[in-house]
Amino acid sequence: MMKKTIVTILLLYVGISCAIAQHNTFIKLNPTTLVNEVDVYVGQELSPSITLELGGGFIYTDYWDHLLNQFDFGQIKPNLSANQYLNAKGYAARLGLRFYVISPYTKEYSGNARGTYFEPLLFFKQIWYPSNNKKLNSNNYLEEGEKYVSGLQLLIGRQYQHKKIYIDKYLGLGIRVKTYSYDNYQLDPSGGVNNNGRRATSFLPSIQMGIKIAFDLSHHSSP
Repeated sequence: MMKKTIVTILLLYVGISCAIAQHNTFIKLNPTTLVNEVDVYVGQELSPSITLELGGGFIYTDYWDHLLNQFDFGQIKPNLSANQYLNAKGYAARLGLRFYVISPYTKEYSGNARGTYFEPLLFFKQIWYPSNNKKLNSNNYLEEGEKYVSGLQLLIGRQYQHKKIYIDKYLGLGIRVKTYSYDNYQLDPSGGVNNNGRRATSFLPSIQMGIKIAFDLSHHSSP
């Protein structure tokens, strides 16, 4: 279902981009997420004060969850080893609509994508953990795990422009839903083997801050 939703969003995005080709298009990189993933965004101006932003990312480790689970503050701790966390793989998808509330126009800059903004942002992540081999009663059992994260954030930020390069600083607050699905094979008192794994969901605050670097791909001057 989520894959169909993402494909639909991509098709809508392409259609909108074709319909508003006279506005600027941007590609953005987010260096602040490189600890655990590579993020790339495409921004398309719908008007001088509104920009549609679509992002995708490749997740190559679940480092932050591994770090957080070293501490105990009542959170769900799945049956996952450090090796599984650090070698996890996954993807991320984000969709935001940016509204500029302050967009100063000067003679040097067009100002169409420059200024102070707020941006409602939807995001989704899916992560697969590598299998962990456990031997019980001379038999091998593969313990697998997955994680799904979805949420809504409100970002507030400011862009600074130098020719066709933009620096975007932002801060976000919202809510996220995190679901773990994992195996946990254990011996029972009778000598049998049970899978005590489960699917556990928690609702958590979502706090984000970072910097994006944007490049204007347009070949025309903004109005």
